[in-house]
Amino acid sequence: MLFFDCSQETCTERILGRAGSRTDDNAETIQKRFETYQQKNLPVITYYEQFGKVRRIDANRDVLDIYEDTRRAMLPQISCIIGPKASGKTTLGTALCTRTNMKSINFNDFLSEQNLNDCDEEAQTVALIKCLSAEKMPRILLEDFPQSEF
Repeated sequence: MLFFDCSQETCTERILGRAGSRTDDNAETIQKRFETYQQKNLPVITYYEQFGKVRRIDANRDVLDIYEDTRRAMLPQISCIIGPKASGKTTLGTALCTRTNMKSINFNDFLSEQNLNDCDEEAQTVALIKCLSAEKMPRILLEDFPQSEF
């Protein structure tokens, strides 16, 4: 959920300054809209913030800065889970994904599905990055990556 956090003053200024304003765009109506928003919508945002499902954007700034933050917020957040075989990472990862609405991607399965098992690590990583950049889910749990030994 994207939350554009904007002061009442900034909202009022933008509403009154926009082209093709609505006939009810006046200070009194805007005040009522903002109060309704504070009472009805803000508690919903606060509720979902506790689950990490809200990305807060400071909307009191220049539109281009807001756009850049919005673009970054839309990119996937990627977490990695690694460990030895039979350590429980798949079971734990599956439970985590279910509880937090994350998508699980197993790197070994990805390599098999993309016929990349015989490719070098660089080609595999480039293919993974391309896949992740096209991903629609905002949060991803990546299992068994990286695989190189240190």
